Amino acid sequence: MSSPECWQRLGLTPTPDEREIKRAYARLLKTTRPEDDPEGFQTLRSAFEAALWAADALRQAGPAPEVAEVPGRDTRDLNLEAQLRPHIEELARLNEQGTSEEALQALAELMTRFDLHTAKQQDAQLWSLFEDGMLWVCCDIAANHDDFLREAIALFGWTEPGNWLAEKDARTVEWLKLRLKEADALSAVDALLDQLERGEEGDASQQLAHLVEDEMLVNVDVRHLFEAELMVGLSELEPLPMVFSQRAIELFGWQRDYRHLHEYHPEAWERFHGRAEHLVV
Repeated sequence: MSSPECWQRLGLTPTPDEREIKRAYARLLKTTRPEDDPEGFQTLRSAFEAALWAADALRQAGPAPEVAEVPGRDTRDLNLEAQLRPHIEELARLNEQGTSEEALQALAELMTRFDLHTAKQQDAQLWSLFEDGMLWVCCDIAANHDDFLREAIALFGWTEPGNWLAEKDARTVEWLKLRLKEADALSAVDALLDQLERGEEGDASQQLAHLVEDEMLVNVDVRHLFEAELMVGLSELEPLPMVFSQRAIELFGWQRDYRHLHEYHPEAWERFHGRAEHLVV
């Protein structure tokens, strides 16, 4: 694939920035799945590889003159993307390295800076670029904070019936729904541990019995995450809440099925098991 063709396929102007190329590739990959469109995927992959080679040549050549606009993208579109990019990258960094509060504060500042609260109704072009960047932060970086993910999903309605994302990329929607269930499961664990720390062991035991039957824990992976995080939390409590621990062992069958707990955190499991061994029936 020629250099002009690869940049056009990725929707970029020629750039030495590999991260920008990878971000564009990840964005387009969401709607060009190899199992759904093998030929389109191969074309996209070829463009991605050609762009990486071209980027290396640009870096070696040093500063270059201004390039022509990318066909199909107007000047405002390119300028808005350039303005948003450093803020989106900062959101990604804060999700990977900062706190949830810092990421949410940066998001609020970005929305105020670009008046994004009104952009959905008044500036579709800006809103679309913003949404694209947020999808990248939520789906393609190594990690993101649960509260940040909830805020983004609520902002764009990605998991709501009829949202455009379900039609374009149903798998991403299912992944987002799973992440929400995982986040809810972790919040439920935190709430139980807070009750135990306040000495409300009876109430926590009753709440645990209700949660076992909750739709949130129907998914096996979410259930195992819930169990594992609960076990880790219990292993750190002093003293060990015996009544609650006995209830957890009975409800989840930890006396006979605990491999997932050991694999999740061997040290915590050994600590918990050593203190609760006499409870196993």
